[in-house]
Amino acid sequence: MIFTGSGYKGRNVTLVRSCDAVISIQGMIGTLNELTIAYDEKKIIGLLLGTGGASDLFLDLLKKIDKSNENVLTSDNPYDLIEKIIEVLDRIH
Repeated sequence: MIFTGSGYKGRNVTLVRSCDAVISIQGMIGTLNELTIAYDEKKIIGLLLGTGGASDLFLDLLKKIDKSNENVLTSDNPYDLIEKIIEVLDRIH
């Protein structure tokens, strides 16, 4: 846990920058904010498909604005998603 004193939304930058990867399951507007920060910071992003909310919305938005999406991993199986993320992190670290 990281105490930033930056308020509810201000903490998202610190939170994302302190992570190797971001995993999103459903979520609302705060999650969407964290995902956009993670994308800009070129973090590995894992989206659990079919959960609705910000996770599905973020993937839909990316398909419209950035076809490459190379740092975004998806799966409808949580175990598969974690394995994909670990494989990528092992390669880059």
